[in-house]
Amino acid sequence: MLTDSVTPPPHSDRHAAALAGPLARSVRSHPAREFHPSHEHAALANALDDGLMPDEVAGILAGRRVTEAFPIRWGESPEAYASRAVAEMFVAYLQ
Repeated sequence: MLTDSVTPPPHSDRHAAALAGPLARSVRSHPAREFHPSHEHAALANALDDGLMPDEVAGILAGRRVTEAFPIRWGESPEAYASRAVAEMFVAYLQ
């Protein structure tokens, strides 16, 4: 089998920084001031479906939006966020 010998182009520090950017952002969260209705709705619906009562959710949130209390991670889908946020709500409830 013949294979082509390809030498990758040299990477500058700028390229390394550009590649590190998306990885670094994947751990960060969205700013709390942004409103994400699909994430909010999914988390609240899951919380109620999983057995938390509305007054319990209100107590956990203490006047904050769900996404303020439990920030969305970069690239996190509403479904993934809802699952994680509800798990964190239960932890907060038990503390």
